[in-house]
Amino acid sequence: MDLLPGGYNFIHAVFWTVVGLVAIGTNAVAIILVTGLSLLFLESIGRG
Repeated sequence: MDLLPGGYNFIHAVFWTVVGLVAIGTNAVAIILVTGLSLLFLESIGRG
């Protein structure tokens, strides 16, 4: 992947970072729950 400043991927990354920050600000509880469930899921895969 080319993460060069001014490139499409750079703009895409900035866009999703902003979207993520807004989502965390408005849905902090939901984000925390999803993160916790994701960590549990990844841990269960790691043990398997």
